[in-house]
This record gives sequence, C-alpha cells and structure tokens, in this order.
Amino acid sequence: MSTMNLSTPAGDPNWKLTDSPTRPDCVPDDSSVPVYETEAGIRFVRTPEERFANLAGYPFAPHYAMVEGLRMHYVDEGPANGEVVLLLHGQPSWSYLYRKMIPTIAAAGYRVIAVDHIGMGRSDKPVDLSFHTFEKHVQRLKDFINTLGLNNITLFCQDWGSLMGLRVAGDLPERFARIVVANGTLPMILKGMNPFRVPNPVQIDCSIGDFSIPEVFGAESWAASFQRWILFALTSPNFTPSQVLAAMATHPLAPEEKAAYDAPYPSLIYKAAVRTFPSMVAAIEEQNVPAWNALGEYQKPFLFLAGEHDHNMGSTENQQRITSHVPGAQGQPHERYADAGHFIQEDIGEILAAKVVSFIQANPLPQTTAAKDELHLQMHGQMHNARYGEVLLVTGHLSHIEASVYNTLGLNDCPDDLWRTLDAEEIKKAYKARAVILNGPRYFLMDQIGSANAEREVFSLGALQMRRMATLRIPLTSMLGGLKHKPYTENVIQRTTTYVYNSGRDVYELVASDGTTYIMQSYSLIMDPTLNEEKLKTLGTRLHLPSGWQYRVRRLTEDCILNVRGEAHLIQDDFENSYQRVD
Repeated sequence: MSTMNLSTPAGDPNWKLTDSPTRPDCVPDDSSVPVYETEAGIRFVRTPEERFANLAGYPFAPHYAMVEGLRMHYVDEGPANGEVVLLLHGQPSWSYLYRKMIPTIAAAGYRVIAVDHIGMGRSDKPVDLSFHTFEKHVQRLKDFINTLGLNNITLFCQDWGSLMGLRVAGDLPERFARIVVANGTLPMILKGMNPFRVPNPVQIDCSIGDFSIPEVFGAESWAASFQRWILFALTSPNFTPSQVLAAMATHPLAPEEKAAYDAPYPSLIYKAAVRTFPSMVAAIEEQNVPAWNALGEYQKPFLFLAGEHDHNMGSTENQQRITSHVPGAQGQPHERYADAGHFIQEDIGEILAAKVVSFIQANPLPQTTAAKDELHLQMHGQMHNARYGEVLLVTGHLSHIEASVYNTLGLNDCPDDLWRTLDAEEIKKAYKARAVILNGPRYFLMDQIGSANAEREVFSLGALQMRRMATLRIPLTSMLGGLKHKPYTENVIQRTTTYVYNSGRDVYELVASDGTTYIMQSYSLIMDPTLNEEKLKTLGTRLHLPSGWQYRVRRLTEDCILNVRGEAHLIQDDFENSYQRVD
C-alpha cells in the first residue's frame, strides 16, 4: 500500500470524508450510472432490481421506509402482530447475511425485520463519502424505528450493526425488550486518544490488490490491523464484499452466495458506504458514554454469542467486558462457538436462530408489559363514527410526495369552530413545509384502533392539538392537479396500527377488477358536508368507479381485524372517503 497523507477527525462526530475528484486508470468508468438527488441535495444511486433476482436462499419480498428522502430497505417476515425481532448487519454485508436465521424465527411466530443500512443492500446509496458518519447513521436507525413504530424489540446485532444498535438501545432502552449481541461491541475512546487516521481527500490506490487477511490484518496489534483495514476499504480500486465475507467465515461460500453479497454493488459508485464504514470509528470518542451508562442499568434480558475465530469482537475479553457491565446479562446462557468466525450468521445461522427463539421464550414479556400493550390497543376503543381532523405537512422528493400526518385522534373531536380557524398558509410558514393539506372533518368507521404512535408528542397546529401519526408517501404518478389525490390509485403510508371492525357491523368496500378489496376506514365531509353513514349504503350509485370495480355493503359475521406493521396501502374515492387494502 503506497504512502499517503493521513488526517484525523479527532473524535469530531461531525467529521466528513471527501473523495478525490479524479479517478486513476485502474477504476472503470461508471459515469453512465444514473445519479438521482433528493430535495435536500443528497446525491444517490439505486441498484437495478434485476441484480436481486433469484438470489440463493433469499426469497424475501422487499419493503421500504423513507429516511431523509431515501429508500431504506428491510425484510419483514412472520406474523404482522408478532413480537419484533430486529436484525442489524454490519460491513460489508447486508440483510442477505440473515437469510439462514429469518425463516426459523418467523416460523416461531415472531415478526422478523432485517434492515439494510442506507448505502448497503437494496437501500438507496448516497455517492458522496461525506454522507456516511457514525452519528448520522445512528440517527437514521432511530428514524427507521420511529417510522415503523417498533416497540418491545428483541435486538440481534453484529459488527457495525452492534455499534449502532447498542448505541440506539442505550439511547432508547424503553424500546427494547431483549438484546442479543453476536460478535459486537460499543466502543468508547478517551477524548483526544483516538488512534485512527483517515486520508482526506481519499484517493484510490492502484497498487492495492484483492483482499486477504495476511495483507490487511497482519501480526500487528489490533489497532494497527484495523488502521490497515480502514485504508484498504477506502482506497482499494476493486473493493469486493464477498472477498471479505469468504475470508472471515469459517464455512466456505458457494459461488452463488458470493455473487449475492456483491449484487448490490455493480461498480465503485455504489460502494461509498461499504468503503467508508470502517473509517467512521475514527470519529468515535466519548459520545457513546451516555448509552454505555444506560446499558449499565439495563435490567432486561441480554445475551452475548461469540464466534471463537473472531479475535476482536468475539474475544473472551470483549464478551466479559460487556456481559459484566449489563445487569440483564447475569444468569443468561452466553455461548462461544468453536466453528464460527466474525460473520457468525453465515457460519451457524440456523443454530443462532434457534438460540434466539429459545432466548425469547425463556424470557417472556412481563405481565405488566403485556397488560400495558393490551390497554394500548384499547385506548382508542369505541371509535365508530368518531369525528377527527388531519393536517398533512408536505415535502417534495425526486420521485414522490411525502407528507407528515398530524391527527386530532384522542385529543379532540375536531370542532367546527376551531377547524375553520386553521390557515394552511400560516401553518406552511410556521413548519417550513412545501405545502399543507387540511383533511377534515372526517369520521372513523372501525370500532377500535390500536396505534404504536398514540403517545407521541402533542403539537398545536393552529388552534387544534394534534399528534404526528404517520408518514404518507405518494408517487408523483398518482397526483392530479398538484396535490390532489387521484381517486382509486394506491398510496403507501408507513405506520403501525390495528383496526377492529366488530361482528355484526356493516362495512363499505371497494373491490378492484383483480379482486383486491379495500375497506372504508373513514368518510369525509370535504366534498359532501351532508354525508353520513346512512348515505354510505347507497354511495355506490354516486361513484365513478374504474372499469370492473364494484362498491359493496357487507355485514360482518365475525370480527374483522387489520394489522399493519410497516406499509399500509390506501385509496380514496370521488368523495375523498379513505379505504385500506385488505391483505
């Protein structure tokens, strides 16, 4: 590796790397790759979907949450109402690393969510190295958890997934019911004592060959070896994730598995995150101390699993350092696996999955927590014909409109005199929104609503108190006349809710030509101020339905329960009555 000038961020959590504006001849030209830009100016690329077709052992459907105007991909398997198991990968892997664990945990009745960090896997990939900082990725993980409304989480984290996961768990311990660390840590370095240096600007080094452990991780101290790893990842002209996985797993990878690990990264422009992550440690000093101290008071179940071939994060010293610090680790069945290395999920994924299931079953949620959850679902009971109003604060993005939804639910019934005082332009200026939509008054039709967002902070929008309830993502192709919704076109909203329609209740449904069914969740007074539930029975005669669609009134013979843990698919009719897809 050639000599280069190194600088240090000196533990500055706001440090930024800069890529050299020139590329040497050893780097293939990828200038033809489309580069997109968010409204906030984040430049990113998106891996073509065909790269993810028929990946070995990875049949999972993609799901996306919007974070900073970027698509953050996650796998979501198992029952939607199951306890959440959140799987966090490290570098240079992605959620493919968890393909052996997901089926077992989901089959045991748990909702398994495996995230791809922004810049990795199927997530959007910002092209500038400066985008990738430890503190910002921690915040993005918090945003993801908040967007999906995840609570009572069982965390499973490894490598950089543990650095970020343990930090978030320490910052938000109330969100996590259990924690499993597998070859992971939470680093803290005394102020001014960070030993790591980074090149700035970063210049690709054509003298660097393929990855090999003797070349990168030599016989020096761990700090010296990790410094070499930082430089290799940043400056290698052909950084290839599968080479790292194959070298650091104890079980050999098949050619199709290597291809899957490399699938998200067709060329160098897609690799900013996998190149940059190791260097993020150079900006870590004392900012993790509050989270570490909080983990020192974490009484809930905590488990550490180690691969003995990982002599750093899987070492006996690191395992004991963490388990002796966390009270909830006492008495738990921590293990060390002789046939596993750093990428322990690759080596013994099925064994780990069974261990996680038994760990959850041996440490059930306390009765007080379960009772609180039940009350949480009941707190919005008897909602049928309850009146409410919404305000949508709109921002524009490259391919869609995004709106933060504020709702009077549980606070007031949207009185006419207060609703009429709302001024969209004043709210727009106060919240620096692109636009504001006043969506109300409306009436709910379900009997009960359970929402993971019910205890969020209360805001005053104009004269009304509201809570932020969800984020609505509207494709540009579904818009007519600016911000007007196109009737009978699906929009996607991110939320965690349970709707209950009681047996014996009349429900109002739209059935698409392909048989897809949408159930009315609320009716609106916006287009017809005289609309009421009696008039809904004959509403079909007034609708301009697409060809092959039908409107029907159906009396339930049993309770209808709709659970949403992530994406809900909504449509509206000509009168702006809202319906949710029944999956």
